[in-house]
Amino acid sequence: MARELARWAQVLEAPGVEPREMPDAGMFAAADQITVAVHDLAVVLENDDQVSEAVRLVEEAQKRAGV
Repeated sequence: MARELARWAQVLEAPGVEPREMPDAGMFAAADQITVAVHDLAVVLENDDQVSEAVRLVEEAQKRAGV
């Protein structure tokens, strides 16, 4: 999830530039990675449709994680 959100933020912030890969820092760093990725995405979202899509993706991830 964090990787997808980070990639989306990078594509919005720098169209045409190949997004950098977020490293897998293990399960104990997952919350930190998600927090950073969502923050970065929130900074570059441009409209309500993009915000709605981000919320949908987070809700899907919550269901898959059982939270």
